[in-house]
Amino acid sequence: MTQSTTERTNGRTGIAPLSESEWHRILSVERRRFLLDVLDDRPTPVGFDELAESVAAREAGAARIDVERVAITLHHNHLPRLAKLGVVEYDHEARLVESVRDDLSG
Repeated sequence: MTQSTTERTNGRTGIAPLSESEWHRILSVERRRFLLDVLDDRPTPVGFDELAESVAAREAGAARIDVERVAITLHHNHLPRLAKLGVVEYDHEARLVESVRDDLSG
């Protein structure tokens, strides 16, 4: 799994603190908020398929959401972005996602 490394935050080695502006950008997208909620609600690591299904279910409410489309955007957009910022670790080969921050709410 990969993560951003610079200094120590929240007792974890190598996780740089995020600015308020970075947290606003992260949390401005509803799908990312749902993703972080799912990770916060479950012991990690979480399997990618379970994560995609849970995010889709939260987005759907009573409507039906295409889990495949959610999975594609998670894999190609949201998870790499959050991994680069050191918010999650995403191992696409093992298909596991793990929260690496204690301060997910910003």
